[in-house]
Amino acid sequence: MILAVDIGNTNICVAGFSDGDTPAFIKNYPDSRFHNSSEFLSVLKSDITEEINGAVLCSVVPVLASMVKEALSEFVKGEIAVIDSEFNDGLRISGYDRRKLGNDRIADMTAVKALYGTPAVIFDMGTANTVSVLNKDGVFIGGMIMPGLGLSINALSSGTALLPGINPSQPNSLLGQDTVSSINNGVIYSGAFALEGVISRVEELLGEKVTAVVTGGAAKFILPQCRRRVIFDEHLLLKGLKILYEKKLNDEGIR
Repeated sequence: MILAVDIGNTNICVAGFSDGDTPAFIKNYPDSRFHNSSEFLSVLKSDITEEINGAVLCSVVPVLASMVKEALSEFVKGEIAVIDSEFNDGLRISGYDRRKLGNDRIADMTAVKALYGTPAVIFDMGTANTVSVLNKDGVFIGGMIMPGLGLSINALSSGTALLPGINPSQPNSLLGQDTVSSINNGVIYSGAFALEGVISRVEELLGEKVTAVVTGGAAKFILPQCRRRVIFDEHLLLKGLKILYEKKLNDEGIR
């Protein structure tokens, strides 16, 4: 079994893969829980009883990456791959500095190329919503970064005197009937409209239909209100990490 570890802005996600593309288990831990590698190692030893023969790590929080890698080096028996700008991911990039491209997006695009094909537009809905576009040749040509659902809610609450924070839920109708439902409907429908609009504009830009793939925790709120056909893959990023790990082993002749 190998571990795929994704360090996001809110959580550290640890998934175990045996055979196939479906994780055998997934464990999520708040970023704020850990202050050093010993604490993370202790949790790994407590929560994971399987023998781990390799690991792959990507992070959008640099300060946590070294801590997690140090813990993995004491827990994992085999190869540890870190997805960074020096990693040979095989992705062709046009007009974008690889050093400034989020490694989570590399994993997302790797999975989409392998599993769904191109051209494609990929939405990862987390703390921030990222959009990544692959043309028909599988080349990354650019994307977008937008506030995620939680950030939008927090911005309304913290930036105004009277608007409250809310917990998002599925709208009962298009229009809200009070302040809370108006905020809720506003952030959810604006997310759905943005998704639909980006797909249409990308198709206009490329001059052809694209495959739209969506992942991320906030997608469960947005997708029910979206009228465009999309593919939802809850574990897209983790699948991409597994593919990248296997690529590294193949490149090094380990398997």
